[in-house]
Amino acid sequence: MVNKRIEKIIISYFDNNISETEANELAAWLDEGNRDVFNEYVMLNFSVEQLKSVKNDIITSSWDKIETDINKKKSEKVLPLYLKKISRYAAVIAVLIVSGYLLTQKTNPVINETVSIGEIKATLTLDDGSNIALQNGKGYNNKTIHSNGESLVYETKLNTKHKTKTKETIYNYLTIPRGGLFSIELSDNTIVWLNSESKLKYPVNFKKGKTREVELLYGEAYFDVSKSTKHNGDAFVLKTNNQTITVLGTEFNVKAYRDETDILTTLLEGSVNVKNKNNNKTLIPGQQSKISNSSDFIKVYEVKADDEIAWVNGMFSFKNKPLKEILKVLSRWYDLDVEFTKKESEEILFTGVLRKQQSIYRILESIKTTTNVKYSIKNRILTIK
Repeated sequence: MVNKRIEKIIISYFDNNISETEANELAAWLDEGNRDVFNEYVMLNFSVEQLKSVKNDIITSSWDKIETDINKKKSEKVLPLYLKKISRYAAVIAVLIVSGYLLTQKTNPVINETVSIGEIKATLTLDDGSNIALQNGKGYNNKTIHSNGESLVYETKLNTKHKTKTKETIYNYLTIPRGGLFSIELSDNTIVWLNSESKLKYPVNFKKGKTREVELLYGEAYFDVSKSTKHNGDAFVLKTNNQTITVLGTEFNVKAYRDETDILTTLLEGSVNVKNKNNNKTLIPGQQSKISNSSDFIKVYEVKADDEIAWVNGMFSFKNKPLKEILKVLSRWYDLDVEFTKKESEEILFTGVLRKQQSIYRILESIKTTTNVKYSIKNRILTIK
């Protein structure tokens, strides 16, 4: 029987809101021979199919072994920057990833077309217009840029000995295609994670005494901004279509895709000011602003910020989202086009937390089981019936 304390922890576990102490307690409880009890409780109490499909061996080892495995992974020399990001709820993610059973199903859907999982890749455009393909095994290096093919790092240049010959700022661009993901460390040590179908414009080197300004031309990006106190008080400004964000050193996520009508800015740490032509709002951690292309108003909501950056940690997190929104997210990662044969299917709600490194067919089977929609993939077109 599941007592109230363990029940609370299990709920936190599946809500991606578990602490390290709770994760230790859950692992110990499972090791005491409670896997069958755990499985039965999940089967009876969770309506989402991904949660129902959890097997008795979802956690097959103690937390000690899991922690050892995680530390081993951390000691590896080459890691993409986005994998170095530590979630506030790293304990539960560690359990799920290391055990290898994160919300997967033992289904064998008929695969009518091979669809590749997204990967770490990008195109770097230099100031002379040349394009450099970046991906595993295809790195790039020059005097100021270093890439192992999995992340991009710009050297910090202070230029204290002499002035540069030109006042012109040199810009580079980093473009992430559909089915891609990449991270970059700017010359001020600000780290940016870029999601699929995104493009960032930024200076090769920031000038002392000037605002550190970059532009998200489109797409989604997570910023861990180097504090202004490390740069003589120089503020950091991010521009997007119809929006300017001013920060002094913080962590935030911006979603500004070309095929979406809203620009969403979510603050995790620090403080940011979001501004458009006629209005501005200052956000505190846990808040999200929404600016619509059809309105000058800036709306502010309370959100669970970690859900908004699940993609940085290799996850999809959907909480009562309509299929139209969900499949738009999936289409970018798996490089698919989406069609609905029934208009009403677009608004069907779905909840689930899923790994980005699993087959699109596993995800679609999960959606199919809980929503009763059918699907097919042909010529890279995902049809929802």
